[in-house]
Amino acid sequence: MKTETELVTGNLRMEDIINIDESKAMKLFRNRFKKYKNLVAELGDEAAFEKMMEKYPEQQKALMGTFIENNTLAQGFKKAAPLLGLMGFVMEIVDVSQNEIDAALEIQRVCPVLAIAKEYGFDNPCRVFCEMEQEATRRAFPGIKAAILSKQAEGNCVCVFKYERPTNKLMVKNTHIPSFSSKLINRIIELIGLIPSLIKISIKMLKMRFNN
Repeated sequence: MKTETELVTGNLRMEDIINIDESKAMKLFRNRFKKYKNLVAELGDEAAFEKMMEKYPEQQKALMGTFIENNTLAQGFKKAAPLLGLMGFVMEIVDVSQNEIDAALEIQRVCPVLAIAKEYGFDNPCRVFCEMEQEATRRAFPGIKAAILSKQAEGNCVCVFKYERPTNKLMVKNTHIPSFSSKLINRIIELIGLIPSLIKISIKMLKMRFNN
């Protein structure tokens, strides 16, 4: 069916997004593996990669851009998380922005395509999915850097992706920044919470001194 092949060519339609669920997503993923495998056999890996990328940046700009254009990367990814959840992904977002860099870590606890990669002769799905996703992001948003820091396909416990771009000054002004007093109060609360652990550390250190 046409609907089940749209993601393969980077031409995902709005009705596909609205009606997506994990079962339909798995069909799309399988079709993508099948399409890429056939293209590699016909054209070779590099040409197959570029063929799959033809419409991907345009799609990425429409989808990802909707979430990150007026938000920080972390805020945008958090808003997109429910959509990815419908497709079987389980993710957490960490804001690591600093030094005038808007940055976020996307931590994927579940990779729904990892189990089906070998069905189509792939040792891992990264080339067909994550590497294309990141390259499409770079092409769609020239100011964004994207990198894969950890892969479940290589035996790591989670997949970790890092995205960063120069901070949007206007966005920073509109983002709630904790005051000095609220930071101080939070710091005091954190230190109070450490008291039981500090007591345990002190006891252990005293025991070490007596034993020596």
